[in-house]
Amino acid sequence: MTQQRFLSVVVALGMLLVLPEVAAAEPNRSGWSINFTPVVTFPDREYRFGGGADPELKYTLDLGGALLSAGGRVSAHYAKNLFGITMMPTLRLTMPVGPVEPYVAFGMGYGWLPSEGHGDFATMSRIGVVFRVSENFRLGVEGTFQKLDHSAFRFPSLGSMVSLDL
Repeated sequence: MTQQRFLSVVVALGMLLVLPEVAAAEPNRSGWSINFTPVVTFPDREYRFGGGADPELKYTLDLGGALLSAGGRVSAHYAKNLFGITMMPTLRLTMPVGPVEPYVAFGMGYGWLPSEGHGDFATMSRIGVVFRVSENFRLGVEGTFQKLDHSAFRFPSLGSMVSLDL
């Protein structure tokens, strides 16, 4: 092993040992927050651009090196040339590293398409990253896949995320 490669391995291992200590030194971040996520959906064949928003109220429990959140979300989206509304409880797991907070989230609930009179089981899967701008304010980006069973209302979206601790 060359000296440069050995030094790179030592630095990488050192970072792995230091990062958990940095995360553990953070104050307890348990508490309520509200998220707002405006998104865009891209055209696909005969489908036009779309978009929507999904505000979410959640409670976060600080587990030391991770944050576990449970909440509720309501969404309104225009996608696949359809307008749909969903309501669901959500779970989110965040692994903060300093001011950077990558996360995954999932929700299951009910959705409906008012123009078609169709309602059914709805799901949402999301991956994103937020940057802590201040102690109570975060900005980020996220990718989401949503679907409403037994309908064409299933789509990926890309959006921004704003979070404010209450």
